[in-house]
Amino acid sequence: MKTVRVHKAAERETNEALLWYADVHYELWRRFQNEVSAAVASAASHPLRYPTYLHGTRRILLKDFPYLVVFLDWQDAIFVVAVAHAKREPGYWKHRIEPNS
Repeated sequence: MKTVRVHKAAERETNEALLWYADVHYELWRRFQNEVSAAVASAASHPLRYPTYLHGTRRILLKDFPYLVVFLDWQDAIFVVAVAHAKREPGYWKHRIEPNS
């Protein structure tokens, strides 16, 4: 399994979604958290399983939520660029894949 690195903005996106789901219902909060964690772990274990996406990234569509995990597959790690709502503008996160972003 590869090391996982997460962009700070992707952490914020995840936390904002978690807060929203927590306000709706605890069970949704728990399921969203588990699904994001499972997606990231799967990407770290089998990154090539997921289709290429925009700007050299790969993506995982969450099963039960309208979100996708966008990541870069590096030689020794995966880098989670975004945990994006599926209805948000595609590629809004592209500046995050540049060095020093």
